[in-house]
Amino acid sequence: MRKVLFFAAWYPTRFDAMAGLFVQRHANVVALNNKVAVLHVTSDPSAHYCFEIEIKELDNVLTVIVYFKKISDQFFLFTHLLKAIFWLLAFLKGVRTIINIFGRPDCIHVHVLTLRLGTMAFFLSRFFRVPYFITEHSSYFLPEKNISRNWLWAWLTRWLTSKSKGVSAVSNRLKEAMMTKGYTNKHFVVIRNVVPDIFFQIGHEYRPKEKIIFSNITCFDDYVKNISGIIRTVNKLRHIRQDFQLRLIGDGPDKAMIEKMVDELGLRPFVHFTGLLFDQQLAEEIVLSDFTVLFSHYETMAVVIAESLACGRPVVATKAGGIPELINHNNGLLVQPGD
Repeated sequence: MRKVLFFAAWYPTRFDAMAGLFVQRHANVVALNNKVAVLHVTSDPSAHYCFEIEIKELDNVLTVIVYFKKISDQFFLFTHLLKAIFWLLAFLKGVRTIINIFGRPDCIHVHVLTLRLGTMAFFLSRFFRVPYFITEHSSYFLPEKNISRNWLWAWLTRWLTSKSKGVSAVSNRLKEAMMTKGYTNKHFVVIRNVVPDIFFQIGHEYRPKEKIIFSNITCFDDYVKNISGIIRTVNKLRHIRQDFQLRLIGDGPDKAMIEKMVDELGLRPFVHFTGLLFDQQLAEEIVLSDFTVLFSHYETMAVVIAESLACGRPVVATKAGGIPELINHNNGLLVQPGD
């Protein structure tokens, strides 16, 4: 079996179980036929030591997460330099840990291209004499996000993309956006995000209910997901009819703000917060709903749509990113972002 080493810019951690969950699922699928190790490096304000290494094996995936103590902004001009040094030291500690347990990889796979991860993949691929690949999940490249980087960062990441053995994106829309910006490779394919088997194995039959139930599965990042837009829509809808309930599934930085908004508008009878749900529980919650809603300003692929469709539930979503590749008049409704 081949040994595949993932360098993941995003991955579930002890302080955020939803971050990069789709990368974890990619690793789980690759591990069905290969040996897989994942390295993720992140700062953690709650870290007691400069570096803390978490090692675990789940679903045949060796996972090494290196936490480093968050650098205070009081260092002013040296803050960015210190962060870079701490990240590099943490990364090298993680690589050494994986090599000691896992051995020499047969290939390196970067998930979410950053300059530092791409650079490390390039040099380590030369050191181990193995190829490296890139899979992109980020909406950074989408024109609607309108993010610009300095010319040196852009040139280097384009060069790293071209030097990789192959590149994949999770939607055609993302692939086209990357190629338009000069991120090209002669082996560039679309590999969509993964839906676990459990979403296909739950009973999908529709059970009539007294209320129409629709769900939103979210990381509670309002800038991206526009959950406040859903709440404003629910506030309008309740003046027309009252036979419905919105169920908000997940957790994240803006959850408290959304809860406050719901309370201020008096929407508790119409909005229910479930908290974090995964796999079996999440699939059951989707099946309980009549449909799923997604009001995102931009998305690359939106795995929650694929999960909903796998559970036999239609989706109301915005025409953002790769969403129109999944939704049509047979399985849902599309609206303009912000409508």
